[in-house]
Amino acid sequence: MTFLPDIPVAVLAIVGIALVGLCAWRLVAERGRRIHWIRRTLMAVLIVAMVARPGVPGGEVPTGSIDVDIFLVIDTSQSIAAEDWGQGEPRIEGIRDDVRDVAYAFAGSNISVITFDSEPELRVPLTDDGSAVIELVNALRPEIGFFSQGSSISAARDTLQQEIERAEAANPGSPTLVFYMGDGEQTAEAPPQSFDTVAPLVDAGFVLGYGTEQGGRMQESSFEQPTEPVYVQDPAGGDAVSRIDEGALEDIASQLGVSYLHRSADVALAPSLEAMTSQQGEVDLSEYEEARLDLYWVLAVPLFLLLAWELFVFASALRLRSGAGRR
Repeated sequence: MTFLPDIPVAVLAIVGIALVGLCAWRLVAERGRRIHWIRRTLMAVLIVAMVARPGVPGGEVPTGSIDVDIFLVIDTSQSIAAEDWGQGEPRIEGIRDDVRDVAYAFAGSNISVITFDSEPELRVPLTDDGSAVIELVNALRPEIGFFSQGSSISAARDTLQQEIERAEAANPGSPTLVFYMGDGEQTAEAPPQSFDTVAPLVDAGFVLGYGTEQGGRMQESSFEQPTEPVYVQDPAGGDAVSRIDEGALEDIASQLGVSYLHRSADVALAPSLEAMTSQQGEVDLSEYEEARLDLYWVLAVPLFLLLAWELFVFASALRLRSGAGRR
């Protein structure tokens, strides 16, 4: 395991020792409130550990430098779990493969990740850390069905435009590439908006389509991992089936002024990217640097639970004081 903090190690060490030391001192001093300070000491340790950014080796990425800004717009609605990619795998696996190819082809460039389902979300602002982008996309999961209110294929339009404009202001003249990745399935009641306002800001890219006309059933997304697969049900009966809407995807490609490309597991994306990389600059794929899988996000789960416990105890104490005051 390695550590890669975003602040100087000396500063992290001083602040960490002071924070954990204070909690440990109170743990000893306030014996009647020991459980409270055990909880706070654990929270302090988790915070310090998260800031230290622990990670483990996660493969290799090629080194290089191409001065472009790349925006990956990724569908994470329930339909992206449809099992019609390759040998019955979910579509999200195809997206992961293609994101890796983009990161390799444009190594050293700035890449941003925007996802959309019921709502758009900026997952990664522009970064030249291709390995971080790959690992983030590897960790993506379809939207939890319980929260879904229908998804629009244009949900990410405004966020995409805002991020491109922000990048242009920060780095004028840098080419902008957009890779829209989805299945074109519109489940929101309102019709999709046009991407034509984004087109003048885009120099090149692809709309990449995932899925088949036959379609595939979808494992239901939930907070808990079921022991047996649970599939989304059709209100008319049986397992629901999601099918690609290539007409909708071709419309988006036309609006953006880029090409549409239907994706399948037996055809790699990399050859289609070669023309773009040759236009934007050279990249040396013969040398690699070690990628890493950040683990700090794993620590967020116990930290959240401890924080919720702390807030519950605080709220309970506040209610007791309020009741005593009224008496």
